[in-house]
Amino acid sequence: MPRTPVPHGAIVVGLDSSPTGVAALEWAVQEASRRNLPLHLLHAYFHELWLAAPPERPEALARTDEVVEAAVARVRSLDGDLRLTWDVPLGSAAGELVAASEHADTVVLGARGRGAVAGVLLGTVSLTVAMHAHCPVVVVHGGATEDGPQAGRVVVGVDGSESSAAAIGHAFAQASSRGAGLTAVHCWWLQISEGEIAGTAEAQGPADVAESGRLLLAEALAGWREKYPDVDVRELVLQEFPVESLIAQSAGAALMVVGTRGKGGFTGLLLGSVSQGVLRGAHCPVAVVRPTA
Repeated sequence: MPRTPVPHGAIVVGLDSSPTGVAALEWAVQEASRRNLPLHLLHAYFHELWLAAPPERPEALARTDEVVEAAVARVRSLDGDLRLTWDVPLGSAAGELVAASEHADTVVLGARGRGAVAGVLLGTVSLTVAMHAHCPVVVVHGGATEDGPQAGRVVVGVDGSESSAAAIGHAFAQASSRGAGLTAVHCWWLQISEGEIAGTAEAQGPADVAESGRLLLAEALAGWREKYPDVDVRELVLQEFPVESLIAQSAGAALMVVGTRGKGGFTGLLLGSVSQGVLRGAHCPVAVVRPTA
């Protein structure tokens, strides 16, 4: 079967028939429609025995065709004018999506595919693509709530890192295109050890650290307000653990945006612990954004 190339700047969605896969497809259609971008469906199929001698029409490929046909019909029912292409490559889903990300604007996929273990909140494909993709990756959980502290808003985690700066730019662009507000969240936490505050270069109290957080947030957002004057911005500096705080703020949000790796990340780590924690537990779609080269 001939390959269909990914249109430049397309929204690419990884297909499967799981509940989160269906939610990801619908999210991708809305994103492509709102931003007037092409939509590319990708459903990879793989079996190690086929690599040596792929059969003409394996049963699995027939099932793959059914998934793609159902997805195409769903897209057409949601937006019949959308520029739509699709591809059914032989290979690993993660590998094919990462390759597609070189040409895509955004890659979208469900949090857990059909192969995920029951109770696992984030599948290996979603995590692998989020780690290695060359463009923003949006992971969609099913059953998103509409009520929460940031209902209808775009939320971005800010820590002053290069990755965080890329996330801020993406968050502003998303908020503007949606006509939504933006909430920038900076979290901090001090460990009290033997009556003293640990973990800082100087002996700072909570009030000092909170003020440092407010200054960091103001500096990180500088320039973006002027570029996007239409976006209503809220700033939150919270004395909370980052993962738990961002998950709480994601309830009801339109989108949560995080960088790939924060200031506390280890050199060479492709996806930090905060980003992974938010991907696993968020109540709304999560965009993972890496700095541009």
